[in-house]
Amino acid sequence: MNKPKDQVKNITTGSRLVGAVIGCVFAGIGLSFLGFLWSQPFGDFHSPPLFFRVIGSFIAIGFVTIGSITAYSAISGRGLQKTKLNNSTSVNSTLGSYTCPKCNAPLSDKIDVSPHGDVKCVYCNGWFNIHHE
Repeated sequence: MNKPKDQVKNITTGSRLVGAVIGCVFAGIGLSFLGFLWSQPFGDFHSPPLFFRVIGSFIAIGFVTIGSITAYSAISGRGLQKTKLNNSTSVNSTLGSYTCPKCNAPLSDKIDVSPHGDVKCVYCNGWFNIHHE
């Protein structure tokens, strides 16, 4: 049976790298936009007015925040949630049910299991053995 710490181990390095790159791209766009808005001299002919600088800064701060959180979550692999278990996981774990080691999908009680313990996950179509956790 998979526990929340086992779910973190199932995240591949490539998935974490893609999440980190996407987060850094969003944060970089926000920082670049902030730098552009506030590095322009005030009062020049082509400089943005103060109203656009303030509104643009709020938008850019959103990009920086979302990008930073995405990159941090992808690199650390922990996310930002305080609770590790939701209600369905805690109920399933007390009933002794199993989860797929590839996609962490819960297996239903009516699933067919071979005499040797082989099971096919209905979500990812992956095969695994319930006796070899």
